[in-house]
Amino acid sequence: MITTTRVLRLGMVAAAVAVLPAPAAQAAPEINWKPCAQVAKDWPYQDDARTECAELTVPLDYGKPQGRKTTVAVSRVKATGPAKRKGAIFFSTGGPGIGNLTGPHDMTERRISGLNTEYDFVGMDPRGTGYSEHISCQAPDPGQLPPTATAKERARSSFDYEAGHNKLCAAKDPEFVRQLTPDNAARDVDAFRAALGEQKIGFYGISYGTLIGTRFRALFDDRVDRMLLDSGMPPAQDHSWMDESIDKQSEAAFPAFLTWLAKHDPEYHFGSTGAAVRKTLFDLRAELGRNPRVVGETRLDAEWASSHFSASPAGYGHAASELAKALEGGTPAPAPQQTAKRTFGLGDPHKGMNALQYNAMMCNQGTGARDFDALWANNEDRQRRYPATGGGSFTVWCAQWPWPGEVLHPVRGRSPLQHVGHLDEGSTPYPWTVASRHAVGGALLTVLDDSHGSLSKIPCAAKAVDFFRTGRTTEGTCPGTS
Repeated sequence: MITTTRVLRLGMVAAAVAVLPAPAAQAAPEINWKPCAQVAKDWPYQDDARTECAELTVPLDYGKPQGRKTTVAVSRVKATGPAKRKGAIFFSTGGPGIGNLTGPHDMTERRISGLNTEYDFVGMDPRGTGYSEHISCQAPDPGQLPPTATAKERARSSFDYEAGHNKLCAAKDPEFVRQLTPDNAARDVDAFRAALGEQKIGFYGISYGTLIGTRFRALFDDRVDRMLLDSGMPPAQDHSWMDESIDKQSEAAFPAFLTWLAKHDPEYHFGSTGAAVRKTLFDLRAELGRNPRVVGETRLDAEWASSHFSASPAGYGHAASELAKALEGGTPAPAPQQTAKRTFGLGDPHKGMNALQYNAMMCNQGTGARDFDALWANNEDRQRRYPATGGGSFTVWCAQWPWPGEVLHPVRGRSPLQHVGHLDEGSTPYPWTVASRHAVGGALLTVLDDSHGSLSKIPCAAKAVDFFRTGRTTEGTCPGTS
């Protein structure tokens, strides 16, 4: 039996937060902080004596501030140098669908930890996730398709599963689900800022957290101290454009893979020139398209081959090895069976993924085709236009979503803004960061790697520390992960 629960597991009194900052003469509401390791069920760091947690009550619908309320969980790691304290930095470390409450603690163990001398590190489980009010709803397991299923049949199965999930789970509490939006997440951040008593707050966003950042800046630019966005989302969630941009970047990167394979011809035997390698790979894909090989749960077909053509530099060796096995008539190791792959997140925290919140955040303020025929026609068109890697991204999260998507309108602000993009990464492709910078302004630092949201872990994090301390932005490049 599928049940719906709205779980509030911190076990403390919620503090009321006004929709807008309180008038100067009115004190901000007090937050009832308690040690997370004591009050947060299953807190992953039992020896953590510094991170504090609390709950804030905010309007479910900010257009109806006196109406229904919801509760969001917040966290804080206080600055170690109170005499030097300058304010607070909010960390929005990924998603959608995952909680960010451990973000402040995690950042004290990374290369930007020095900022915690003068800044409180603060975070939040976005509404609909983690310790914040959320709906628990799992659609029935769709089962596995037979290995002989065609690419279209597999795509249709993923679409049907998401459509069923969306219909079933959104119906549990439509009023709540409709208010799971990037804009409301940004408004919750501002409510938290007001409760902290800060006139302005710093913001450090990673992955989907960058979209929350651009929306926070669009709505409350005068309340942003400094904002850094690493591995950016595009400024608007146009899923057709997002799928297109992923294929376009993969196609543009394909010649580099050909060159690498040509240099490694003695090992993989695809050809000694880029042109020869391309012909070998395309011939292999065509053969697998005509005569798919099915062994156990593994199906080698044209779709399988194309998925390996879009390997990042760090994955060249694995992709080459798998393709070489297929070229020689063998069968690579079976890949894990997945109904669908969600991107953008940094990995599931201890409470895991809330798929309903993921889809709601992507769809309530996201646009693009929502019926299967239109999605599949778009996919086939991209396969034609990007012959090596086209059709690799097939976004089904908004399948028969019960509400039309609202268009997000980017806003160019004045507060200091630093974008960080990773040149070869695939989760949030570099063109998304470029598009965001173009739409909302700011400086762009390019990290020369294919890693996702890794700035805080590499030596180049020193530039982030300098930015938050001085406001100086950085253009150009820096080395990434090795």
